[in-house]
Amino acid sequence: MQEYKNIQVCPACGVKIVGGDKVLFSVGAPGTRSRLYARVCQYAKKAGCINRNTEEIGQILPSDYYGDIEETNISAPKSLSLPVTALVSGMLRSKDSN
Repeated sequence: MQEYKNIQVCPACGVKIVGGDKVLFSVGAPGTRSRLYARVCQYAKKAGCINRNTEEIGQILPSDYYGDIEETNISAPKSLSLPVTALVSGMLRSKDSN
C-alpha cells in the first residue's frame, strides 16, 4: 500500500486530498481538486468542506465533470442463440440435474 504525506481529510465527505491537489476518491482513479469540486462540492454544499478555495481548486475543465452517456464506449449487446426464456429454462434444468 502506498504511503502518503500531507493528507487532508474533508470532514464533510471523507475524501482525502494529498499534497495539496491529488484527490483520492473512494472509487476510481485519483483526481484533482477541480474534479472534486465539479463532481461533488458544488452540489453538496456541506459545512466544513475543505474544497471551497477557488485559488486551490484552480480552473475547472470540461473533463472534470462527468461525461455524457454518449461518450462511453459501450458496445451493443450480442444477439443470443436462443430466446432468453429458453436459456433460463436450460440453466434451471442444468442446476436441477447437479
